Amino acid sequence: MTGIGVLLAGATCTAPIRQFDIENQALTCQQANEYSLRALQAMGFTITALEPASPERPGLLRGTRSGTGDQRVTVRVTCTGRTADVDASEDGKLLGQLDFKRGFYLSFAAVVTQAEIIAQAARAAAALPAEKRAAGLRVLLQPIPGLAAKLELDVDLAAAGVLPVRVTIDNGTGRAYTFDPDAIALIQQDGTRVHALAVDVAAQRVADAQRQADPQAPRDARAIASLLRERLLPGRAVGAHQSTSGYLFFPLGAYVKGRVSLQDQESEETEGFVVEF
Repeated sequence: MTGIGVLLAGATCTAPIRQFDIENQALTCQQANEYSLRALQAMGFTITALEPASPERPGLLRGTRSGTGDQRVTVRVTCTGRTADVDASEDGKLLGQLDFKRGFYLSFAAVVTQAEIIAQAARAAAALPAEKRAAGLRVLLQPIPGLAAKLELDVDLAAAGVLPVRVTIDNGTGRAYTFDPDAIALIQQDGTRVHALAVDVAAQRVADAQRQADPQAPRDARAIASLLRERLLPGRAVGAHQSTSGYLFFPLGAYVKGRVSLQDQESEETEGFVVEF
């Protein structure tokens, strides 16, 4: 895999700045987008703007952090072929950016290291024979709030009042299970259960929000629905030693946990899982 240059140096190329350059990392454009976002979030920045980079267009993240004063920063991601450049800077400062660049460098490097550890563990687990893999059922519900969803779904769901939730069902048993995506629910603090929106409903909300923000918005509800269906949680069954993953789309809200039920195909017994956020 070709490398990725992550450029943290500003207009001045003094030695203290240049030592925080990150170059020739084996990262894809998608990884550069994701790791830049996660690095800013780990530093305590609230993301205020996000346009994912692709080979066809540059990307941009903006963040703000309160402390002794409001700190505003910009990270630009540019992809060319299979490489990408990342330029991080503090807004309104031509000089004196060393502290931010050092912090971003360390945060970015930590995110890369963590991702590599997780990937290595996943590869090691996948290489094991089925009978030696982790036994049991594992269910994950991961809400993707705010602008972060644009990295994978390329639409601003938060502005439309829609919360995407990534659902992963990992079946480490020798039995097959079925599930009903329509029965998966998120639960609010008062115990209210909320089920996912139909894709067409979620898509119409996104289209309406886009038109409200920009009357010339190019996408209509059908195109958005097609995009969301591509990432929808697939099927209603997960076989022995298999896994499945995809998104469901909920009304935006304050949820504290979620509930998923799986039914053993042979015995028809049901197992419920509660995932706290």
